[in-house]
Amino acid sequence: MIKRHPFILVIVSVVATLGAVHTFGCGASRSARSLAAEKVYVAPGELDKYYGFLSGGQSGSVFVVGIPSGRLVREIPIFEPRAAYGYAMNESDPRRIELASTGGTWGDTHHPVLSETDGVPNGKYLWINDLANGRLARVRLDYFEADRIVKIPNLQGAHGIAVVSPNTKYIVVNGEFEQPTDGLVTNPAPYTSVVAFVDPESMAVKFEVRVNGNIDIADTSKDGRYSFSTVYNLEQGKDMGAMLQYDRDAVAAIDIPAAEKAAAGGHGEIRNGVPIIDPDQNPGVLTLIPVPKNPHGINVTPEGKYAIASGKLSPTVTIIDARTLKIVAEPEVGLGPLHTTFDDRGNAYTSLFLDSQVVKWNIDKAINGASDYVVDRINVHYNIGHLQAVGGDHMHPYGDYLLALNKLSKDQYVPVGPDLPENQEIIDISGDKMRMLASFPTPPEPHDATFMAVSALRPLVHQTYTPAADAVKAGEERVIRTGPHAVTIDMTLIRSAYTPDAFEVKEGDQVTLKVTNVETIRDMIHGFALPDHNLNIALAPGYTKTLTFAAGKPGVYWYYCTNFCSALHLEMRGRMVVQPKDSTVTLTDWHAAANVNGQVVPGVPSTGDKQ
Repeated sequence: MIKRHPFILVIVSVVATLGAVHTFGCGASRSARSLAAEKVYVAPGELDKYYGFLSGGQSGSVFVVGIPSGRLVREIPIFEPRAAYGYAMNESDPRRIELASTGGTWGDTHHPVLSETDGVPNGKYLWINDLANGRLARVRLDYFEADRIVKIPNLQGAHGIAVVSPNTKYIVVNGEFEQPTDGLVTNPAPYTSVVAFVDPESMAVKFEVRVNGNIDIADTSKDGRYSFSTVYNLEQGKDMGAMLQYDRDAVAAIDIPAAEKAAAGGHGEIRNGVPIIDPDQNPGVLTLIPVPKNPHGINVTPEGKYAIASGKLSPTVTIIDARTLKIVAEPEVGLGPLHTTFDDRGNAYTSLFLDSQVVKWNIDKAINGASDYVVDRINVHYNIGHLQAVGGDHMHPYGDYLLALNKLSKDQYVPVGPDLPENQEIIDISGDKMRMLASFPTPPEPHDATFMAVSALRPLVHQTYTPAADAVKAGEERVIRTGPHAVTIDMTLIRSAYTPDAFEVKEGDQVTLKVTNVETIRDMIHGFALPDHNLNIALAPGYTKTLTFAAGKPGVYWYYCTNFCSALHLEMRGRMVVQPKDSTVTLTDWHAAANVNGQVVPGVPSTGDKQ
């Protein structure tokens, strides 16, 4: 064993320190950066503490990032087909059909919200809006997949959404863009809009409440009593000049039990199958609370005492008693306040778009008129929109991390052309002073975020599917001619083979392919891509998908696996042979049970299943 003199170790340590100081600048700067890096570092093989769900904006999706690392771990496609996941890539896919029937194959997602039990996320669902097409989508968090997409009737611009706490009684959906009251362009009456209340399980709209003006962001009281929405353009103008005549706009507080009673009593006008409650005919349903002009964010404190509206054009936020609906304070926080979130110690954090800052302020001190209610400020890069502290949108915030969702990145990343990445910044809020920890880029354009603890959600996530009742079982694959121009194929996938690995059809045939991934271990994804037929699907273990497509022109078409799965991945392929429609070739049924070695047994062509 070699002994090292302590003096030598000291010299080596000093040299290393001087080298680090030279690399990072002054010692204090290096120390701060090292501490920040350590705070967000998640070593290979270790897991993040939180799932972060970020809206994808015009990407039409939800980005899933790990917090505190900021690593992108998944993109959940919602309103756009996505080849990477084989999502909505063929005309018979259920999600593709929903997209086509509800508004088209693109969307603009803004506000992700999680299902709750007792005011905390329960890991069952996530909902996301589509501003562009007036839609609401639901994501199953056990599979991280969209399972329902619905069109919200009687509104345009599904913008702010919220769950009705504490147990997800409804999903609230705000209609931002006003329309003629009966949907007809010839209607001379003023335009109006609605707030919709959607059942979380059936995804049916149960009732809507009419609100004049443009309905923006939503939140709800923690006891299920009120839905709060910011409303701008109370003037109901059709252009910017007409929208700016009044001194103030409003927060709309909808009494949910009162609206339910009105709907149940038949006091709503039925339009497109949904009762619309008119507040003028149903006193007590709607209260308009005056706030500074053009308010944007509305956020309810974790214990449910206050609703805080952000002024946008005013340097103030408005604190509203969430039970009496009275304004209790209007503290000044900075220029361009947009949104507010909370920690577990009575502090609020408001994004300042014009100042490019997050301001931390104490709620009780602001209400009591104390001069020192502002606790801290931190610069962000740049022009922050939404922000969210982990758990700050639920009843039990964690009080450790805050995510700033900035609109501009400017000089934060290497240049990639005129369209720069979006910039998200992770801020430590665990102490009195906020500390910037890290930034990370994303595709366009996250608007808002919500979080759930990995320890709570991870046990609920399935990594293999439970095969459905109609799943194709190994040994029961088949090719059946079900009619003069119709063929049905039941297929399985497993490393590294398709069964069957060849089938024949005729020009003019309609082919129905049902395919099951019969793997039983996680992370063995297989794909099925058929060139020149616009077909691409991905199947996780245990999953079954059904495709219907036209056979196309005569020829040989090789289907292949798009997801790398084994050393023989390139050999995982098969042939679809399309015979000319006037071909005299006899096409026979094929059954795996009768073709153990993959050899077609000669037989008589069938017009039905003769198995």
